[in-house]
Parts: sequence; C-alpha cells; structure tokens
Amino acid sequence: MEQVSATRTELLARRAQIDLANRGRDLLNEKRDQLLEEFRRVADVVLGGTDALERSAAEGRRLLTIAEAGDGPEAVLSAAVATRGEIPLEASTTSIMGVRIARIDHQPVGRPRTGRGYSLAGTGPRIDAVAEAYEGQLDLVLEVATTEIRLRRLAEEIGKTTRRVNALEFVVIPRLIGESKWIQSVLEERERQDHFRLKRVKEHKARAHRRNRP
Repeated sequence: MEQVSATRTELLARRAQIDLANRGRDLLNEKRDQLLEEFRRVADVVLGGTDALERSAAEGRRLLTIAEAGDGPEAVLSAAVATRGEIPLEASTTSIMGVRIARIDHQPVGRPRTGRGYSLAGTGPRIDAVAEAYEGQLDLVLEVATTEIRLRRLAEEIGKTTRRVNALEFVVIPRLIGESKWIQSVLEERERQDHFRLKRVKEHKARAHRRNRP
C-alpha cells in the first residue's frame, strides 16, 4: 500500500474504479455467455456435418467400388482425370459480439453430366453416380471446414474473454477493494486522532482558563 495515497480523493477514485471494474466484468460475462451459446450452436452444426461427411464418404467408396467392378478401373480413372477442375472460393468475415470471424463461401460443386469434362459415350450411369457422390462430398467438406474455422475462432475468443473476467474477478477488483478499505481505515484513524487531539486542546484551554480566573 506504500504507493497509495490515503486521501479522500483517492478513496473516491478507488470506489469509481471498483464500480467500473464490476460493470466491465458483467459486460464480459454477458459477452462470454453469448459466445458460448453461439459456440454450442456451431458445435452442433460441425458434429452434424461430420456425421454427414462420414456417411457421404462411405457411400462414395461403395459407388466407386461398383463402378470399378462394372466399368473397369481404367475407365473410372480416365473420367476422374477428365473432370478435374478448380473450385472458386470467396473469403469474407462476419461479426459476433464484436468478434471478427472468417467464413468461406462457394458455389455448389455439383455439375451436370455434360459439364464434367469426360466422354459421355465412354461412361455410364455408374461413373455418373460416383461423380455426383464425390461432388456432394466436396460440398460437405467445404461446409464443415467453414464451420470448424468459426468454432476455433469462437473457442479462442471465449478463452480470452474468460481470462479477462478472471483477471477482473480475482485480481483487479480484490486489489481495488483492499486499497479502498486500507484508505478508509487510515482516514478513520486520522479522524479519531484529530478528534482526540482536539479534545486534548479543549481540555488544556479549559484548565488554563480555570487557573487564570480571579
């Protein structure tokens, strides 16, 4: 407490700081609650997307096995090479409680049979089914990746907000309360001492007055 001045101005300042810290803690708690609510919602989306992706991958593998058995591995590989292409992605950001979160937007990956690039005469419905399954799988991969990015960002911000709440709750506010109590006790002790000295002075004057009476 050596660096704290025991004055009424400092006491008022500490009380104002305590009030400000309490309000800041409450606001941060509110922010964290909203972030946690969004985190739980996004986590459910991620879990659902992951389950759907696993089912899609299993179905894709099943259709690929059927196509290789029916049309031959060479025909499937040729169609796969011919249908290669780029998937345009658009990055942007959104805001939740002032937290900037990246997001990835994309057009649907699925294409019509005539737009996949492979020979229509050399392929059949089995290869078309494989292509359609893996296009759907790519859509799911991009959606899950976007929500996982969102989830990680929310987790980071929740952790940061929690640390700030704990710092206010367990460090800043107790320190300010301790300093305020110390200043209050010093001021009360000074007031008692001043009152005692004033009483002694009055008593001394009264005795002196009695002695000087004729």
